[in-house]
Amino acid sequence: MRNWWKVGFFTLLILFIVGGSIFAWYFLVKSKTPTSTPPPAGGPVFSPTPTVTIKPTVALTPTPTVDETSLIKQAVYKKTGLDETQAEVTINKNTGKHATGNIKEFEAVGGAYWLAAKTSSGWICVYDGQAQPTCEQIAPYNFPKDMVPECLDENGKVVKR
Repeated sequence: MRNWWKVGFFTLLILFIVGGSIFAWYFLVKSKTPTSTPPPAGGPVFSPTPTVTIKPTVALTPTPTVDETSLIKQAVYKKTGLDETQAEVTINKNTGKHATGNIKEFEAVGGAYWLAAKTSSGWICVYDGQAQPTCEQIAPYNFPKDMVPECLDENGKVVKR
């Protein structure tokens, strides 16, 4: 029977150590949790919860972009007297104000090139053919030099622009 008091003593000692450790851990953890402190006098006051501000947005409707490809082709067909069943029109360059490309008749060998300009009344085909346009044909439309680098003067001579 002498060993019972030793077992009891060690059991109480282990319970005391475990209990004390739990007690100490609780107070250590509690002291490390943040506490709210009052704002400094005259300083900003912060809300513990974030504030969400919803700003209404204006939905912009995109400006419809007009595909002017068909308008340019129609101007070329009008100038040549052909239609899409007789010839194919291709657009090589379109600046929005000036356009150039090729036209090929289905029944013919070879083809021609054309120049078109956008006016206040729409697209107009200014020139179609295989030679240089005349300076008189292109002058009113202010074609860029990289699009029309040369033209023919009234005597049929080539003029560099």
